Amino acid sequence: MFAAIMIVLTFVLVLAFAVQPLFVSKGAAIASDKVKLETLEIRKLSLYEQIKELELEFDMGNVSSDDYQRNRIELKREVSMVLEQLNSISSE
Repeated sequence: MFAAIMIVLTFVLVLAFAVQPLFVSKGAAIASDKVKLETLEIRKLSLYEQIKELELEFDMGNVSSDDYQRNRIELKREVSMVLEQLNSISSE
């Protein structure tokens, strides 16, 4: 009787150990997506702030029109990429 209980207990422990990664990885993936979302949100806000600063510098006359246009286009392109990444992660 004792041997049968030990065999069943061993089987349950081995099965639990084998199945554990299936459940842990889901939690890690969710945490990873949350970190990515937070990082992208911070990046988005940073880019918006850079655009505001660029506009202020241009209005004050510290940045030439060519530099302003080039930098604004580049910043907007980066914001677009960040927004696309945010949308793709959010839709998953």
